[in-house]
Amino acid sequence: MSYDLQRGADRIRLGIVGRRPHLTVAIDGAIHHVEEIETFGESFELRIDGHVYRGRRSLSSGEIRIRLDGQTFVFQRLHGLRDADAAGATGDDVRSDMPGTVVACHTEAGAAVASGDRLVTIESMKLQMTISAPRAGTVARIHVAENVNFERGAVLVSLVPLTAEKE
Repeated sequence: MSYDLQRGADRIRLGIVGRRPHLTVAIDGAIHHVEEIETFGESFELRIDGHVYRGRRSLSSGEIRIRLDGQTFVFQRLHGLRDADAAGATGDDVRSDMPGTVVACHTEAGAAVASGDRLVTIESMKLQMTISAPRAGTVARIHVAENVNFERGAVLVSLVPLTAEKE
């Protein structure tokens, strides 16, 4: 599985090479071994290729910010899980492009949501991200529960289109 990121004018290809016993990633072809030491919300401590790094991370729609050793790195997600683009072709099903675990559900079946409203927060690759509604509608069903793992392509939330609600 690989992801395309952009930092300024630079494009970066990040690929997951292995997950056991620790995360192994390829960044533009260079292999790195990543071991989580400790995580507290957005703060983390990682061992990358034998060196310990402490930092903070935050994710928003299409953007990843990482504060590491006094520097802030901002990446744009070009491919992979994208909040608004995670929905199926009709926008009825919000799917995941990567495996993960549900951290929190922010809505319930029958709730009205506007475009951009928080639906669920997931964790994947040691990062937490909030999945937002791709459009306005009503939550038809939440297919996942907190602390439950899901696979790539899993339907997380189904929405009822506004046009179907009026019929």
